[in-house]
Amino acid sequence: MDPAADPETAAAGPPAKKLKAAQPPAAGVAGGYHLEAGIVSESVMATADHLHEQYQSADPYKHCVMQNLFSVDVLRQVRDEIINNINATYKETDLFKVFQTGDLGNLDSLDPEAAAKLPALMKLKRALYSDEFRAFVTKVTGCGDLSARTDCSCNVYAYSGHLLCHDDVIANRRVSYIIYLTDPDDPWVAEDGGALELFPLVEGQEHTPAPNPTRAHLPLFNTMAMFTVTPGVSFHSVQEVFNPDKPRMSISGWYHADTPPEQAEKASLRQLQMRAGEDAAVAHTPIADGASPLSDDDLSLLVRYVNPAYLVESAWPKIRQRFEEEGSVQLQGFLKKGLAEQIVAAITAEDAADGLGNRKLPRYEAGARDGWEPVGPPHKQRYMRYGGAAPASNGSSTANGSLSSSSAASAGPLLDRVRHELLSSGAFARLLKAITSITQLGVAGEVRRFRPGMDYTVAHYGILTTDPRLDVVLSFVDDASDESAAAWQAGEVGGFEAYLLADEEAEGGGAAEVYRVNADSEESGVLNVNAASNTLNLVLRDEGLMRFVKYVSFAAPGSRWDVAMEFLPEDDDDEAEAEAGADKKAERGEDYGQEDAEAGAEAPEAEAAGDA
Repeated sequence: MDPAADPETAAAGPPAKKLKAAQPPAAGVAGGYHLEAGIVSESVMATADHLHEQYQSADPYKHCVMQNLFSVDVLRQVRDEIINNINATYKETDLFKVFQTGDLGNLDSLDPEAAAKLPALMKLKRALYSDEFRAFVTKVTGCGDLSARTDCSCNVYAYSGHLLCHDDVIANRRVSYIIYLTDPDDPWVAEDGGALELFPLVEGQEHTPAPNPTRAHLPLFNTMAMFTVTPGVSFHSVQEVFNPDKPRMSISGWYHADTPPEQAEKASLRQLQMRAGEDAAVAHTPIADGASPLSDDDLSLLVRYVNPAYLVESAWPKIRQRFEEEGSVQLQGFLKKGLAEQIVAAITAEDAADGLGNRKLPRYEAGARDGWEPVGPPHKQRYMRYGGAAPASNGSSTANGSLSSSSAASAGPLLDRVRHELLSSGAFARLLKAITSITQLGVAGEVRRFRPGMDYTVAHYGILTTDPRLDVVLSFVDDASDESAAAWQAGEVGGFEAYLLADEEAEGGGAAEVYRVNADSEESGVLNVNAASNTLNLVLRDEGLMRFVKYVSFAAPGSRWDVAMEFLPEDDDDEAEAEAGADKKAERGEDYGQEDAEAGAEAPEAEAAGDA
């Protein structure tokens, strides 16, 4: 059935419940190890002075990548032991998607039977935290004295696995390292993804990473990457793994000092734990007469853009009931067919021109043109924002809703015109009042593009809702085929918007591990709103909620494009007074003028929507 002819509304799932956030693995304490011969290359260790020079001069910050540092035979055996004898736990949040073991620092406490299965891994761990190797690390990095504490685990990034930008600062970590255990018989190449990406700082802005990385190191077998953990400086990420047949396996860990690093308050984790709502401050444009009923002039504007089925007064109570019960609703086929088709044609053409989507390798410069600019900082978000000038209103829409202006042929101007002329209008605010019973006092919004293989937003306290807001997001994606629609609906390619309650006890103040659950579960604690083309998503965001747009995988059919609006609702006391005034107007016979809507349009039905 054509949703533009018979649009449906659907309420997104259950209200969010409190979740526990991901906790870093515990660290063990060891000491007195001596470096066993034959595990670490003596010739590489002998170049410590040269490595120190390289380390100090590296950009975008101090780091090095050492090749052939360990015995090939030992690392091959370590790799086999991990694959065959260690269990890894799947973990996924807004920040990462990975399989991780427990703390390998506690291997010495294993029972003899379990330890007998991991002889090479135990040798490698003891070598890494031996007195001699710690002295080597200290000499290369110039980091000062290191404690005897051990802290490491095995991480496996399978197909689509990734880790978003962060600086690694927790407690007394001083040096981060990664030893790559990828398949030695199938060398890693750039097309496989999974690179260690390093981010520079924005020029003139301390502790703020630039949106895009400037260094990328491939996870080649028997290489060890190492960098000094520096608050607000050592920003890095793990690029998505693109090859379904080549998991990115590594042992990663930290060397600790006895005290936290200087300026620990500038760490990315501390920035994510910033004062509630500090990043959410936005200037709302006031809305005049938001409580008034829809007028004939309002409808003459709305009917140029909106599917007429949503302008029929008899449809509003069904939408309103679902919204009041669930606090959210999806309006499918919201824009008129001609306009929606014009927008879909534009977004698919631009994704094709940029070479994005359907497993094409991403490029960070893709789409940065014609008014589109990247938005950061990447430890909180990365997406493209359209900053072109809003087009002047000239009423040049055709009968089926398409825009006749040639200047609106590309996605940015088209979506920005919808934002400016429709979604920011008083007429639309009064339509919201009709379908939600909530008067809107102000509005702000932007046009966004989330490119596959690159873009996302992160849940953190800085965007915590401190006062109620109504999110109104009009999304567009390439979901024309059944396969594409299923990919977005399942959520496996990301791009959905998730709402969840903040856990005040969580260390990171972000999304909990494995926050996506079965759609039929009432215990999910997360409201996931899937990306679908020409769908208007309304979510009443109450106090204490966070939200994020899940990282869009390179396997997605294309970009997620949207017009994201935030409305400032009137509080309950003012709302009651406005309702009384509206009742008096109704008594005087001032109706909504719905007879001007397109005749014969069928009223939308309300249905429940599943989680991603």
